[in-house]
Amino acid sequence: MSGSITFVGAGPGAPDLITLRGVAALRDADLVIYAGSLVNEELLELAPKARLVNSAKLALPEVLREMREAYEQGGHVVRLHTGDPAIYGAVSEQFRELDRLGIPYSVVPGVSSAFAAAAALKVELTMPGLSQSVILTRDAGRTPVPEKEALDQLAAHGSTMCIFLSVGEMESLVKKLLSAGRSPSTPAAVVYRASWPNEQIVRGTLSDIAQKVADAGIQRQSMIVIGEVLERNGDLSKLYDESFSHGYRRGGRCGAGFSGKVALFALTRKAACKAAEIAAGLHDAVIFVPEKYASAVPAARRRSFPEGGFSAVFADSWKQFDAFVMVMAAGIVVRHAAQLCKDKLHDPAVVVCDEAGQYAVSLLSGHFGGANRLAAEVARITGGKAVITTASDVNHLLAFDEFAARCHYRLISKEPLAELAAARLDGEAFDLFMPQELFQRWFADQPGFRLAGGAPEPGAILIRRVANGTELRLVKRKTALGVGCRKGVPAERIREVVLDVLDTHQLTLDEVDVIASAELKSNEPGLLEFARSAGKELRFFSAGELNQIPVPTPSAAAEQHLGLHSVSEAAALLAAGPDARILVPKQSRSDVTAAVAMEVDHV
Repeated sequence: MSGSITFVGAGPGAPDLITLRGVAALRDADLVIYAGSLVNEELLELAPKARLVNSAKLALPEVLREMREAYEQGGHVVRLHTGDPAIYGAVSEQFRELDRLGIPYSVVPGVSSAFAAAAALKVELTMPGLSQSVILTRDAGRTPVPEKEALDQLAAHGSTMCIFLSVGEMESLVKKLLSAGRSPSTPAAVVYRASWPNEQIVRGTLSDIAQKVADAGIQRQSMIVIGEVLERNGDLSKLYDESFSHGYRRGGRCGAGFSGKVALFALTRKAACKAAEIAAGLHDAVIFVPEKYASAVPAARRRSFPEGGFSAVFADSWKQFDAFVMVMAAGIVVRHAAQLCKDKLHDPAVVVCDEAGQYAVSLLSGHFGGANRLAAEVARITGGKAVITTASDVNHLLAFDEFAARCHYRLISKEPLAELAAARLDGEAFDLFMPQELFQRWFADQPGFRLAGGAPEPGAILIRRVANGTELRLVKRKTALGVGCRKGVPAERIREVVLDVLDTHQLTLDEVDVIASAELKSNEPGLLEFARSAGKELRFFSAGELNQIPVPTPSAAAEQHLGLHSVSEAAALLAAGPDARILVPKQSRSDVTAAVAMEVDHV
């Protein structure tokens, strides 16, 4: 019986910087061939049953012979290299020979000393405005480097440089960098034995780093880092810029995002992996997968079903979620959803995505249900293309039911929708009765719309077709903010948490109609002041009222200390009215919890 061969990156030195997969390989190993003093010997203690071989004095044929013999005897072999095997690991020749012999092997990556050095220096090797590239290289010594990769050639790029195996000739190295045009004031650092107990850091510039290294007595086992990033004064990253959009966040207050509870379904392992990728970018999502693929998705999001159970689980879930992302063939989805559809104002959003994430198709309830917006979100996450087929969107027009959904209004009657949508596509004129700020945001730059007056009544909007007077009435859906807090939490802290939660879910405090909490918080000064300063009604509910409300995320802490299974979610649902739904599930901080509930559409 044949064994196994695994190349493992030991990391830069600290024994707790090896990967979990690497630890598992060591524990199972019968033979460990390690790279001498470059590997922390504490790691060898993780291989209690293994025979240990130091490769420092072995030639390549001897190393290969040890591996081959152990493999052919059914043993598990670990070839333990320092750092990551892919960087100056001398593994290519071992791979070639094993390939020639037809012996299979696997590779476990490790933490490179370049990254351990960056951690020790507390720097980011890439910073906007300074360097967006990192050159991993070494100076020519007894082993030459290709002419085009000579240090002075690479240094001319101005990128961050991580230079391996070269600290013994610092004066020569600095001269090459200066001759390439690097300024003597360029920041430089040397990290000796990064992550080891005797780690040592020397900082300077190209004008003095060689002397400082000599004074420190450093001659080997060091990483040299060169570049402006060492001063950490680059531009701000776009990754967390609130005005910048990327696959997991929309920038600005565009009001175009999807907000709701999403169920993702997958039927194959590859689809399950894609569903997990998508779910990670959504605010409130769970993943339904066959039991045999359960390991492909995080346990916190996982809902598994037995072989042949897809149809029943999908049908049972239909009324429990605001949207479905189906990572499977569209035909499967059409056949199953067709039996469950009611109408465009009540059906959940349905988006179909292929296993590769190339397309996100808005299949059902594009406007009012939000499938068009959800398809766009999924496409941003996967890097694919959103497929939207609704006529208004194809013609770059805002549909009235889409406007209602984005702004959280409900339709008093659905009958005029089809007529007004056709008139909109034909370019007809409309009179709008609504708050001016809403008109300016959504309709002022679109031809055919005139602000004919303010809201006909508080919280209402009237859209009137000029040609025949057909009207569509919309009423703001009641939105309630549920808040729980520890005793004595100041109003400023409550406001900070609430605004963060609302902003994360593309909401504003202006959209909240009422704030709610538990009756036992009715004398909490911070909560009272927060509601007063926000200009919102504040309602309190008794323990009996709160405990009658089923919530998606009950609180064990509230149950233990207050006798309540929920504060923020239950209070929000009660304040929003009968049949309200959770729009933002409970968001917990150390001292404040917040949730948002919204009145459902009754059309």
